[in-house]
Amino acid sequence: MRISKKRLFIVTGLFFLTLSLSATGKGFAIMVDRATYNACKSEIDQYTSMLESEGFSPGIFSRDWKNPEEVRNILHGMYRDHSLEGAFFIGDIPVPMIRDAQHLTSAFKMDQERFPFRESSVPSDRFYDDFDLAFEYLGQKEDDSLFFYYSLSAASPQYIKSDIYTGRLKPTRKGEEGYRQVRDYFVKLLAERKKENPLDVITSYTGEGSFSNSMTAWRDQALLMKEQFPQAFKDKDSAKFLFFAMYPFMKELLEEELRREEMDLMFFHEHGTPDRQYLTAIPYSEGAEAYHDAAKRVFRRSLQRIKSPEEREEAMEKWIEHYRIAPAWFADAFSKEKMEEDSLLDLRTGIVLDDVPRIAPNARMVIFDACYNGDFREERYIAGEYVFGGGKTLVTFGNSVNVLQDKSSSDLMGMLGLGFRVGEWAREINILESHIIGDPTFRFSGGKAAQIDLHADGPDYWLSVLEREEHPDLKGLALRKLFYLQYEGMPELLVSTYHHSPWYAVRLQVYHLLQHYKGDAFGELIESSIYDPYEFIRRKSVFSMGRIGSDRFIPFLASVYLNDYLDERVYFNAIFTFDLMDMDKLEAEVKKQLGENNSFPDKERVWKEFKASLDSRRRIAAMADDVINKGKPLKARLSAARMLRNYAYHHRVGEYLDVIADDTEEESLRITLAEALGWFTLSQNRVIIVNTFEEVASGSQTPPALKDELRKSIARIEVYMR
Repeated sequence: MRISKKRLFIVTGLFFLTLSLSATGKGFAIMVDRATYNACKSEIDQYTSMLESEGFSPGIFSRDWKNPEEVRNILHGMYRDHSLEGAFFIGDIPVPMIRDAQHLTSAFKMDQERFPFRESSVPSDRFYDDFDLAFEYLGQKEDDSLFFYYSLSAASPQYIKSDIYTGRLKPTRKGEEGYRQVRDYFVKLLAERKKENPLDVITSYTGEGSFSNSMTAWRDQALLMKEQFPQAFKDKDSAKFLFFAMYPFMKELLEEELRREEMDLMFFHEHGTPDRQYLTAIPYSEGAEAYHDAAKRVFRRSLQRIKSPEEREEAMEKWIEHYRIAPAWFADAFSKEKMEEDSLLDLRTGIVLDDVPRIAPNARMVIFDACYNGDFREERYIAGEYVFGGGKTLVTFGNSVNVLQDKSSSDLMGMLGLGFRVGEWAREINILESHIIGDPTFRFSGGKAAQIDLHADGPDYWLSVLEREEHPDLKGLALRKLFYLQYEGMPELLVSTYHHSPWYAVRLQVYHLLQHYKGDAFGELIESSIYDPYEFIRRKSVFSMGRIGSDRFIPFLASVYLNDYLDERVYFNAIFTFDLMDMDKLEAEVKKQLGENNSFPDKERVWKEFKASLDSRRRIAAMADDVINKGKPLKARLSAARMLRNYAYHHRVGEYLDVIADDTEEESLRITLAEALGWFTLSQNRVIIVNTFEEVASGSQTPPALKDELRKSIARIEVYMR
């Protein structure tokens, strides 16, 4: 059947729109500011023609955008009427700055009262691609005309499920230089998009400080990615897994990897800021003299960061006494020669903004599992410099704020190797801070994607995908689709899948999804998954035991603490559960298991270390007691309430609820505590929390702001109570 198309040219006083309509085409919106479009019209139009050749019905929307609602309304209309798949934001497109939604991030918990709006808000395009989310407009600040501040409404869903996918192309230079960046980007994009390029060359790098420097965690990345990208494991150079300790200055090796003409995917696990990737810290040293020089350099750099002369003197005296070092170590700390030497050495430990054009990276896609590398609030930012860097990098995936080290950064990533578009993958795994920088329609070659209907809305279809497809990430995708389709037998299916699947990637999806159901299935599962072959599942299972807080998990946590100390991140998470459990029972269980364990040559030392860790956690837990102590100042009580976002002290829930129900307490404290208890999503006491919140919210004397926060927290917890 021949499909007729017609091109519409609509010109009004507000905007210019070119829209190609097709009976079967997928809608795609190109949102661009008027000046950028005028300066880059030819290149953007060529990109539009390419999309048409791939079956899209693209529309170009160009205007001087006044606010994010303009953009969202157009996108929503196209989604409703023209099967919109995605959108590409080019140039100066308004930036939604989201507040009161930190539970939708992986880790961001900055105090919104203490810190300025700009720093304590999350720049997020979920405003544009998840149409169910509801926001209340808060206004603008003077710092940037593109920033618009919104609060996530209490009436909104309290979870993310993007309807479309989005990408940004925000130049890192101003004026004509920025327009040239945009033009050059589209020239290389169109050239690369003409090529057939399977995703079969990968390099993954783990920087210093990631995953507690765990070799087990680093090793398991290779095992997982071999499941996801089997085609890349064909020779020694096609799949590399690099670790910060392999070479004194890994930056030099990574630059060569980024420049490789054949590089498809570069994956960074590292710490970051908008202007830097932190690759290594103190360079690896060999021999006494090298260690001596490295130690002196550490102290010099620490001293150079202290601005006050008085504070410098105080620091030197403290270090000399504590570390028993000579004053001569600091003698040349501020000499021009040493400062230049230290500065140049520091540059060799990370990739900074000005490095990227020099490197001219060729990796077609770069993923930054790092804080702030994708922070497009800044004029220049790492993820943006990569796509404009002069090489062949076409798309990056990064985060606009800080992220959790234990974030699941590889979910469904094998979709990329099967020919799915970057945006199609990102739509399935978005969090509030994650963003595509560059063309979201970019894809590597692969025929499997065309065989999967991502918009199928029948459980039978996805059950068949789960059954017939061999690739683990297609099985994981099927499980996610069944989850969102509210498949009735989901808990039983998930449990069965976990116990029968040989795939790390599939069992990880089971872990992610099963925790959203009430009942005991998830608790029973993590008693098994705490011993899973995949380190990340073990790590997260330990974490979940603490978030639930049941005494039933104490023997498991004691065993992990005593036996899994070589899995640094698992061990770390075990210690962080100590104060979330009944600490007296935990102490007794560790003592019992230690007594029965004959593998420790020095049990007294092990017990002493355990007691030190437990006592430290007791002191931390005691700080949170201020929230229920009316004798403490309000400031101290508010600080203690905010602690509960990270520390779910289940045994105190009844007392916390008494504060919330007490109308003589300060409203600000009740609101802060209501928000904090919304983080108790897995708590064994969550039913009590929800019931009390509903009762208080229904009270005629309850202040409106408190009602909103209570209802918001109820919705947040109920996401995990299917």
